[in-house]
Amino acid sequence: MPGNPASSLVTQAPDPALALRRHMLVSSFFKYVAEIQELDDGYAFKFRRSELLIRRIAEYIVFEGQHSPQLTFVLVAEPEGGVLWLQVRGSESEKPHIRTVYPTIQIRMSPSA
Repeated sequence: MPGNPASSLVTQAPDPALALRRHMLVSSFFKYVAEIQELDDGYAFKFRRSELLIRRIAEYIVFEGQHSPQLTFVLVAEPEGGVLWLQVRGSESEKPHIRTVYPTIQIRMSPSA
């Protein structure tokens, strides 16, 4: 784990309000994940497109970008109203941390994945 507690996605935030905010953001849209793909350096989450969901994901990316700068976020909107993909990527050492934060991965993927 990184030495700075605030730099890790899953380390207990020094401020419980930050941890609560992260939980609220993640739970507001990760319940809509339709599919998960494992990437070499993270995960890709598939969602059905909706304007509200795009706003929630954008809000999450802004928040997490401020508190976990070691992560990269890519939002891909397929053409003609197709699905959305949110990619959450990090260094090799961050991948287990990414998996821990998103309960959807724990539910939908086997422990050996």
